[in-house]
Amino acid sequence: MNRSTAAVANAFFLFVGVAGLIIQIASDVPGFPDIPPGLFVLGIPGILVLTLAARFRWILFAGIVAPVFILVGALLEGSFWGRLADAGDFGPFVGTVLLIGGVIAAAICGGLAVSQAYRRVAVH
Repeated sequence: MNRSTAAVANAFFLFVGVAGLIIQIASDVPGFPDIPPGLFVLGIPGILVLTLAARFRWILFAGIVAPVFILVGALLEGSFWGRLADAGDFGPFVGTVLLIGGVIAAAICGGLAVSQAYRRVAVH
């Protein structure tokens, strides 16, 4: 079984979210931890999806759970709205756009990847 395009896109957007977090760290966003757990929450599933999804379909679920977890956490915490509203503060703004855009796109691509992987099994 080959990796689907949706699985590769899922991993790519998980890494986009990681890049957003790194930009926010480099921009010294107030109240942001030195090493946020989101780096691992998004990065590890991205690596797993990219390397193991062709062999173990269930890994694709990590590509949905991780970005949804980060997105729900961001919505509950709420400070990203202020960074999105202040485009003049370029680093935090770009980092937040990449993070939020990446996790939304990763969740969508993850859903498509799971759908494609399990539809192939049902058809055969």
